Amino acid sequence: MKMLNILVIDDEDVICEACELVLSEKGHTVTLRKNGRAGLDAIREGIYDVLLLDMKLPDIDGMDILKAVQKEKPKLCTIVMTGYSSISNAVEAMRKGANNYLAKPFTDDELLKAIEESYANH
Repeated sequence: MKMLNILVIDDEDVICEACELVLSEKGHTVTLRKNGRAGLDAIREGIYDVLLLDMKLPDIDGMDILKAVQKEKPKLCTIVMTGYSSISNAVEAMRKGANNYLAKPFTDDELLKAIEESYANH
């Protein structure tokens, strides 16, 4: 698999740090944003292969970010991350254009597999 430029938008430090560690070890470039506004700015200003998007952010709903991505960067491979209690939200996100979802907490292997499969089938 080619080395990807990956944007992670999540307000949980542990998720951001884990994603950065696991993905950078595989040679991917990882950019972290801790809130929706900063994430939207990064999406608009940068060029990314994959977006890992938390659905529950402190400032902007993940669905609103997903909507903006579909409008402004429809080719961006998007994987939503959500807690088990909101699997229905993940299904709704996929209906609205997300390529895949990861239920938190997820393992390193689940993260890598989701990115690999989603990007390959995007």
